Formats: sequence, structure tokens, C-alpha cells
Amino acid sequence: MTGKFAYSFDHETFTGAYDSRQQALEAAMVALKDRVETPAEGVFVGQWSEPDVRADHHAEHVVDAMRDRWRASDSEGEFLESPTEQQLADLDYDIARVISGWLAKHNLLPKPTKVRAVSQHAIPNAQHVAQGQERETSLMGEA
Repeated sequence: MTGKFAYSFDHETFTGAYDSRQQALEAAMVALKDRVETPAEGVFVGQWSEPDVRADHHAEHVVDAMRDRWRASDSEGEFLESPTEQQLADLDYDIARVISGWLAKHNLLPKPTKVRAVSQHAIPNAQHVAQGQERETSLMGEA
């Protein structure tokens, strides 16, 4: 659901996974037709925030485990005694990419539960939408 948008009428419960903010807003306007009450504060549209699966910062653990297994084997000589910070950072990046890919491939990623970048949108006046701009203006002028 990366980058998907959702709408809410109460700024707490978000619905949907739309490709754009505009699509989420349009879906909210359609859903308004089924509501008994019009939300007082309007419609809120936000972007789902992907949960952090903590796939990073595993390089040192992997290197330690590999070093321990090397020492426990019948192999001789030093192995992975002093990788540089840059080498560990490169390994960490690659491990995180592999873990994230594996989670996605096997559909193991958690569902997003938080929304960020929320925008608030006014609900058009139902009479204005039904009658059009010119009719509403002429009625106001006739009063």
C-alpha cells in the first residue's frame, strides 16, 4: 500500500487505499451520499504510512554470527576481524533490502495503521452542487 491515500469523516478512522489524494477525496464525496449526517469538520484525506519493520541494523549481528561459526569450525586463520564502518553500512543496506523484499514476496508485511500528511477539505453545499452556481447566485439576488 505504499503511497496510497485514504479518507476519513472523523480524522481518526481512515478508509480506502487510493492512488491519489484526489481519488480518495472523490471516493469520500460518493460515500457522503450514504451518510445520515454531514461531517461538521469536512473530509480528511491522508497518506498511509508504512510501518517500520526494523529490517535495518543487522549487519553487525550477521558478521558476529559468521565470525563465531568460522571460529567453531575446523577452518584456520582470521575471518571478518575488522570490517570497516562503510563495509558494515553496505552490508546493512543490502540486508535490509533483502529482508524487505522477502517480507513483500511472502505477503508478510504488516498493514499500515497510521496516516500522515492529512489535509482537510470542505464539503460542498448540497444545494450549491444540486442547483449549480448560477442558480444559487440568482436566488440570493432575488431575495
